[in-house]
Amino acid sequence: MQELDQDSLRELRKLRQELNYGWSLTQADLDRLAADWQPKARPDQKDISEAFAVTRPDGTTTSVSGPRWVFHLFGLCHRAAHVGLATQNGMVLLQRRAVTKADWPDAWDMAVAGHVPLRDDGISMTFEEAALKETEEELGLPSESLGGLLVEGRLVPVGPPSFSFDLDERRNPPFYNAECSQIFGGTLTPKGLVQLKPDYEELGGVYLCPPEKAWDILARENIAGGLRTSLPRYLDWLAQKGGS
Repeated sequence: MQELDQDSLRELRKLRQELNYGWSLTQADLDRLAADWQPKARPDQKDISEAFAVTRPDGTTTSVSGPRWVFHLFGLCHRAAHVGLATQNGMVLLQRRAVTKADWPDAWDMAVAGHVPLRDDGISMTFEEAALKETEEELGLPSESLGGLLVEGRLVPVGPPSFSFDLDERRNPPFYNAECSQIFGGTLTPKGLVQLKPDYEELGGVYLCPPEKAWDILARENIAGGLRTSLPRYLDWLAQKGGS
């Protein structure tokens, strides 16, 4: 998106506070926002082509949806899916985001992290559908056969969805990211481990480390918002799972 002038920035910040993550928006309201601000923000094709549903803190969606750029411009709440993966000997898989990413470039992130977009039929994907899609796109593990590459036979939900909010007002336009994220966990079989084929246009790399090193990265390194909110919950789940 292109930079906004000072008057537009002041208006944007006021509107963001009034919108309160979009939970009371009607479809007409969101459509009007998009029409009013697209000439000012000039979003790129990716931000226009991908659409999200407004999401409540419990992970359910309202009947309102719109283009990705509107959600990040105004901090409207949307769904995300995060996947934590480990090996059978307890090593944790993390990814390093590509330096070309607009959001959190070169930062550590969950093994898989991505939005939950609308499908072609206009209905929001489920959290699990998005997790499978992102796992295939980012790590090259086929969604239709992923169960056979995991000890559990499937991705396991880690607790209920949770709400988080990140902002970077140093950017122009500012970046507001309100997400309701569902975490999934899984243990890679040896076959699953050797089949990893990271997409290096999306990822700077992948890294296997013991849980204590993952905690250290969380405390000391450049990390994405998704890692900060999801990694502690995943590591706690992994420790409880190992002790059961």
